[in-house]
Amino acid sequence: MACPVLFKVLTDYPSPAELALASLPNLAALLQPIGLHNLRAKRLIALANTWVAAPPCKERRYRRLNYPNKGDGADVKPGELLELNDEREGWEIAHLPGMGAYALDSYRIFHRDRLRGVEGMEGVEPEWKRVRPSDKELVPYLLWRREKEDVGGQ
Repeated sequence: MACPVLFKVLTDYPSPAELALASLPNLAALLQPIGLHNLRAKRLIALANTWVAAPPCKERRYRRLNYPNKGDGADVKPGELLELNDEREGWEIAHLPGMGAYALDSYRIFHRDRLRGVEGMEGVEPEWKRVRPSDKELVPYLLWRREKEDVGGQ
């Protein structure tokens, strides 16, 4: 049921800028088949507005307190931007509403190296190797990916 809804939302609102301008009642109506439609619509519009105002980029990182480990991010003030040369832990998408551990783990596994321009770069450990997810789907995916790499395929 969720896939047809996702495709309809992406068809009607193909960019964050268009989603940010969505009518709450119209978006909620699209999401109604998957439940919690009013709440989901509000959250998606908030996410899109934040994305439009400050899209993820490698030059700006934000704290996520207690991610990936308890106490992480405590050395970064709320709202403080971490620039490229700042060695403290921060994440390019942590300022977006709804970015919990699953979203951050997924981002790190599937996209962070590409955003930072280091994907496949010699001498750079891939970000996915540093992720220690607790999600029931991400854990087996990383095990499979590590096994695939160990047998020589990348």
